[in-house]
Amino acid sequence: MKGLNRNSKSLLLGQALSFMGDYCALPALLVLSTLYNDVWMTTGVIICRSVPTIFQPFIGVFVDRLNKINVMFWTDILRGIVFGIIFFIPQGRFPHLFIIALFISYGAGVLFNPARLAIMTSLGDEIKRLNTLFAKATTLFIMVGAFTGAILTLFDLVKYAIIINAVSYLYSAYLIKRIRLGATARKPISREDFNAFNAERKIIADFREGLLAIVGNSRVMNAVLTMLSMAFLWGIMYRYFPIVSKSLEIGNDNVGNFILTMLIGLGGFIGASIINHLGFNKKKGIVIFSLLAFISSSVFITSFGFIYCCIAALLFFMVMEYGEILSKVNVQENSSPYLQGRIFSISESLIGVFISLGSIVANFLSPHKMMILIFIVISILFLHSLTTIIRFDRKNKPNLGGDN
Repeated sequence: MKGLNRNSKSLLLGQALSFMGDYCALPALLVLSTLYNDVWMTTGVIICRSVPTIFQPFIGVFVDRLNKINVMFWTDILRGIVFGIIFFIPQGRFPHLFIIALFISYGAGVLFNPARLAIMTSLGDEIKRLNTLFAKATTLFIMVGAFTGAILTLFDLVKYAIIINAVSYLYSAYLIKRIRLGATARKPISREDFNAFNAERKIIADFREGLLAIVGNSRVMNAVLTMLSMAFLWGIMYRYFPIVSKSLEIGNDNVGNFILTMLIGLGGFIGASIINHLGFNKKKGIVIFSLLAFISSSVFITSFGFIYCCIAALLFFMVMEYGEILSKVNVQENSSPYLQGRIFSISESLIGVFISLGSIVANFLSPHKMMILIFIVISILFLHSLTTIIRFDRKNKPNLGGDN
């Protein structure tokens, strides 16, 4: 983080610690869900992480108008408190309370991401560098969090991963409060804005404005489609975590969930590191992304060997990080700053739907049928991405031949 100012360091460190706690808790939640002896509890955990984002398009309208630092601060405070409550729920009991508490915590998070993504443009002049540093920092701490959870699991203390997540949220809130910003790009707050909270017409109008900003720009549209395709694949992968973990034949097989989560961080770090080599919006990068996404996800859901699944997972998480950075940069560079809150809100809401959809579909289709579906999804995304790049290159290609 050399060369960054205090604001950028506070945000990056706070989010890195938050990611550490979140990915220490995620595999723990998957392990705890299996104690209910119901496969739909695992899907329920994934849905709780995803479905609340459906409300983000409407919330994003107000995130664009509010103090984003305060939004992020109070969101982390609430999430820390709720995860503290989850810690005291007896293992394998009170399934409805377990799911409701998760839904509340992750539901509060729908305010956070649009505020963070929109405010990052105010923390530095180089958006690409800031996004890359953010990806590297968070992925490293994901590995630390997952490793910590694995150690706790070896000593049958898996539930303490939950309290680590609660503390990380609270400390993140402290660091966020240290950020000091001047005027940021947002619409002024007025009496009409507060009245608009209950005015369906105004909400729909602002939602439409964000939606038009997506469909009216080919680069932004492709970025959103990329995020949705990746979300569908993530849902499938998360659903298979407990299944693949059982193939670990040594020690406590629940540790497999944490090993796979550590690979999220390692793969993400590699993906963030190679993006400058593959380039932004380059044909080579799109081809490599598509091939590795299909091969890695297919091997992960069909292989019976834990080692092979780990290699596949590492490749998958690597290309997913590449795709995520590329998508976010495309939105930030090709849209107005004051619209980015609702653009990211709309995309995040759809991401939640597609993660849940991937997890649900994985309960009904066999692994080989899932491979076919994955191939179709990636093929559609590849063709759209390639067409977008070619169209953009032709539009910006200088006319060297002159008039005939």
